[in-house]
Amino acid sequence: MDDVKRYVNLAFIIAGIIMSWFLMKMSGWLMDQLSFPDARLMGEHVTYSTIAGGVLAVVITVALWKWPKVYAGALNVAREMKKVTWPTFDETKHAMKVVVVFSCVIAAILFGFDFVAKELTDLILGIR
Repeated sequence: MDDVKRYVNLAFIIAGIIMSWFLMKMSGWLMDQLSFPDARLMGEHVTYSTIAGGVLAVVITVALWKWPKVYAGALNVAREMKKVTWPTFDETKHAMKVVVVFSCVIAAILFGFDFVAKELTDLILGIR
């Protein structure tokens, strides 16, 4: 069952990258709101805010990864997801067709109700 550890570790890395991008944008916005100069350090894209956001994301990701309760929870989720029986492509296509047909039927019924209600309202109010 420990073969899910690599997927959990990969998920933490991907979550860290996404959090890094988000925190870089948020720290840039915050520095802009506080009128704090966000000087370019190396090249065009490396500024104080990008370094602050990246460092904060790494710290949060490593802290969550090292927290036994969070890591064990992630492992349990991965183990349970491995037990799931996923539908085949043909089953998914069939289910999609059922949903599309059912949605069209419901849309037609609602259109009919709306049309009848509009005609009755126009008749009662004498709009014609």
